[in-house]
Amino acid sequence: MSRCFARLVLGIVLAVAVLNVPAAVTAPSAEAACRPALKSLTLARSTAAGGTSTTATIRLTCRTPRRAKVQLWASAGIRVPAYVYVTGGRSTRVFTVRTSPTTVRSSGRVKAVYRQVVRRATLVRTATPCYPTPVPTAVALPVYVHAGQRATGTVTLDCVARTSLAVSVTSSSSSVTVPSTLTVQAGRRTASFTAVTKGPAVGTLPAFNVTVRATRNRKSAARTMQVRPEIRPFRAGDRFTVNEPILTPDGSDGWVRGTLRITLDHPAPPGGLDVNGLTVPEGATWTETTIYHHPYPPDSRVTDHLTIADSAGNVLLHEDFTYIVHPAP
Repeated sequence: MSRCFARLVLGIVLAVAVLNVPAAVTAPSAEAACRPALKSLTLARSTAAGGTSTTATIRLTCRTPRRAKVQLWASAGIRVPAYVYVTGGRSTRVFTVRTSPTTVRSSGRVKAVYRQVVRRATLVRTATPCYPTPVPTAVALPVYVHAGQRATGTVTLDCVARTSLAVSVTSSSSSVTVPSTLTVQAGRRTASFTAVTKGPAVGTLPAFNVTVRATRNRKSAARTMQVRPEIRPFRAGDRFTVNEPILTPDGSDGWVRGTLRITLDHPAPPGGLDVNGLTVPEGATWTETTIYHHPYPPDSRVTDHLTIADSAGNVLLHEDFTYIVHPAP
């Protein structure tokens, strides 16, 4: 009887012990049931300047029960380790992605492989500042300049020059002269130069465009400027034109009158000009005078005399000229 009782007590004790075992011990966890696979590969930055670095993160679908080896690969110009390990009990791993210096923008890839699953991420490399030395990034010039005038230009480098650097400067037109070499002093990013435009020996040049280019280490920057016809002051040998005035009756005594406009082909210089006693102000190109005739010219042609002098009294032009007149309708 005592033996049966002892067996009964032992059975009860074992049953209670089984009931008190935690569920985590009696049943496998979700993590233990997961077979890790490669879920993603992400970059901290999708764009990096050549010569700099960023980080990438490998993520598994669940925590790996033991150390997992992930193979890595990258395009030319991008460097990664041959492989990295995801530590047992973890699902992620961060590693460094390095880039090589470059003078051009380019796109490449980083690839991770684990258990035949491949994940990729794209990384864009931008040009490396100051690689291998500073290079021109911009040329500044006025939008336009008149022939015979000078224009100031500025070349800007992509970073500060550590030592004095020579930059080649060229012009696309023989009518615009620039220095062949420009020096950017140490500690500066910019240097200025003078573009000299040439006026024609005779006549007037039509407007044209000129491109000024700065080059160093096969890297160049350019700017286009328009050269417009010259606006030099009126001087000896320059010409003029006159209008064809309309003559109208002036009273009942047979006199007729009209307005004669004299237009110079260049502006008046500082101090202005004297045109037959009339003043053409500095920068102006014309003047008007009232003319009288009695009677109306039968052949409609009138010959007059014109004298143009500068502010110092120097005669620049002294000649006869003919103009046509018209009767009022």
